[in-house]
Amino acid sequence: MPYLAEALLIDTSAAIAFKDPSDQFHSEALRFFKSTENVLWVILNVTAHETYTRARYNLGFKDAINLYDFLRGGSLYQLDFVPDDEHEARRLLNKYSNHQLSFHDVLCAAVMKRVGIYKAFSFDRHFYYFGFQIFPGHLK
Repeated sequence: MPYLAEALLIDTSAAIAFKDPSDQFHSEALRFFKSTENVLWVILNVTAHETYTRARYNLGFKDAINLYDFLRGGSLYQLDFVPDDEHEARRLLNKYSNHQLSFHDVLCAAVMKRVGIYKAFSFDRHFYYFGFQIFPGHLK
């Protein structure tokens, strides 16, 4: 496993913004992704699945499958969750029950904590709750 402390985990919100020209953060997502150098881009397996589903509903099959292929392709470091991550996600859901968190967000947080990733490419404020840095910094 590579050194992950300086890695950026790609969240669904950033992946969608990257691909969808109608997304309010599209230009910012493109600019940020293209401006970073020497970054290890990390994707959680279930993020590719969730992103495909959201893109399929909003962008159509062709764009959704192309985005899925990009996220699961060789240029991004792939992480899979393990059963203990699901248990930690459930603990986080209980701990932050006063917030409307998706299971996907808490599962990402569990994996990030387990492997030592503290930065996310996201437009989702929920990652702040877990103590992560969010890039490029504008949030929904």
